[in-house]
Amino acid sequence: MAGSPIPDPVPGRTRVLVVGAGLMGAGIAQTAAMAGYDVEVVDQSASFLTTAQSRVRDSLDRFARRPEYGGDAPHAVADRIVWSTDLERAAGISDLVIEAISEDLEAKQSLFQDLADWTADTVLLATNTSQFPIGKVAATCQAPERVAGMHWSNPPPMMPLVEVIRADASEPSAVTAAQAFVRTCGKEVVTCEKDVPGFIANRFSGALFTEAMRLVDEGVADPADIDAVARLVLGHRMGPIETLDFVGLDTALRGFTTMNAYYGGGRFYPPPVLAELVSQGHFGRKTGSGFYQE
Repeated sequence: MAGSPIPDPVPGRTRVLVVGAGLMGAGIAQTAAMAGYDVEVVDQSASFLTTAQSRVRDSLDRFARRPEYGGDAPHAVADRIVWSTDLERAAGISDLVIEAISEDLEAKQSLFQDLADWTADTVLLATNTSQFPIGKVAATCQAPERVAGMHWSNPPPMMPLVEVIRADASEPSAVTAAQAFVRTCGKEVVTCEKDVPGFIANRFSGALFTEAMRLVDEGVADPADIDAVARLVLGHRMGPIETLDFVGLDTALRGFTTMNAYYGGGRFYPPPVLAELVSQGHFGRKTGSGFYQE
């Protein structure tokens, strides 16, 4: 049964809750704060919160050094972000929630069950999942009509586009509120009208990334040369291999495995080199080694 319409968010009035203080969560929080929103970031780990807070302050300082930067002073933006481990309290005072925890379907489902109980019936519940259908994330949620996908690319403050995904149960106002939030953060928005794994961006990039990894796996070229082709011929800002290292090879392996199982035919089958690196604990930048060694 449909609930109350979800209002479009407004900087300075809408309080944003980001759940998860990893790279994506911290980046989304920074982007929202730069747009004028008051933000709370919640994570179970106090050390994650400390690391994320430091990362955001460093990023804001780098933005402020750019000649074209015309935003608020870094300390003013940072002061709009509260860091906490108290999810129930934060959810109870939020107007918009963005989930950015690890790509674990059961954990996401459990979280959205709690969020539906702890938030008002006019609060948008958005998931930043990069692989799971939104309907699956909301499968056990008591308010699936308030759930929509909001898929950010990494790093959120730099990337100019966000995908909004409409699930079968999403109320129109949930989708329009998600779109409005993205636009007020200064980003372009595209809407995925069919709730399928990978949405738009990851189906595009998945084809490129898996083929790039096959080139490495088959010994055709080394990662640096493959990335050079992507940058200098295809015009990409980052090559596919360095992007995978940046995102996290463990995250990439889970994503490609999920997409391959859904679409079949080996379309997104992750090459053996990816599984080998992950099994050895080489996840990319966050561990200091992946396809590249830092």
